[in-house]
Amino acid sequence: MESGIGTVVKVFGMYSTVLFEGRRINCVLRGRMRREKGARKFSDPVAVGDLAKVEVDREGTGVISEIMPRKNVFSRKEKGRARKEDVIASNLDRIVIIQSFDNPRLNLRFVDRLSVRARRDGIPVLLCVNKRDLARKDDVNAVMEYYDNAPIDIAFVSAKTGRGVDDFGQFIAGSTSLFVGYSGVGKTSILNRLYPDLDLRVSEISESTGKGRHTTTNVEMIYSVDGTRIVDTPGLREFGLVDIEPESAGDYFYEFGELGRECAFRPCSHDHEPDCRVKSMLEAGRIHEERYVSYLNILHSLRHARERRYQ
Repeated sequence: MESGIGTVVKVFGMYSTVLFEGRRINCVLRGRMRREKGARKFSDPVAVGDLAKVEVDREGTGVISEIMPRKNVFSRKEKGRARKEDVIASNLDRIVIIQSFDNPRLNLRFVDRLSVRARRDGIPVLLCVNKRDLARKDDVNAVMEYYDNAPIDIAFVSAKTGRGVDDFGQFIAGSTSLFVGYSGVGKTSILNRLYPDLDLRVSEISESTGKGRHTTTNVEMIYSVDGTRIVDTPGLREFGLVDIEPESAGDYFYEFGELGRECAFRPCSHDHEPDCRVKSMLEAGRIHEERYVSYLNILHSLRHARERRYQ
């Protein structure tokens, strides 16, 4: 019997795959952990990225007896009206949000929703915009201007030509990165460019919808070499925020944080209140108008979610 700490690389129901001593071990949860599932804040007791205490028998199968404390989690609201969180992954150094300039087209409001959730847990965000070969200079400048006052790292790449991919790979080297994005944005193609040995299957774009078809079916740590770890996710088309009150929404928009302390009313929603410093900076052109509209969309969705909780 062997025992020690391993990293969870895949979860499927009550079963998990754990990277332990260079081997992938199929594991089950100890009975106590299964019984405690319903009392937990999260929908599942184990997530990809978890450090797990495992016991491995002579046949090479294992039992997870404990999950070590997490430094962070990246989660979203479960479907329906339940308030539990669906943990996508844990113990991350970075969220890499993959978008594309076209087919499917760029959606910065979706990026903002993911960024708000990442900022809540203090996880840095890197926006990687693929299909640079299809973009004009004005398209690139528009993205830079949108995030001009927000400390979000941005990479422009082309998985087709290879432009920018090596620099992007160097940026994420030596860290644990979660890759998220719509189907069809080229996430898999970028990963194949970075790590050819993965030989991942690339999705096709639907001619009727302009969206990709899912090729990744589960969250999985697909690459772990020399300290570089990549967690891949199925294509996300929506993302529900959890545990954020409307009054604090502005705190998660980087450029609003300091300005909010100068508003006449605190807390200030930066929506209808008079003498709002954020709105005055908006009128002066110091805050991007579309970025502010994106904030209002999130604010209103959080208000709606709270109303539903108390119905």
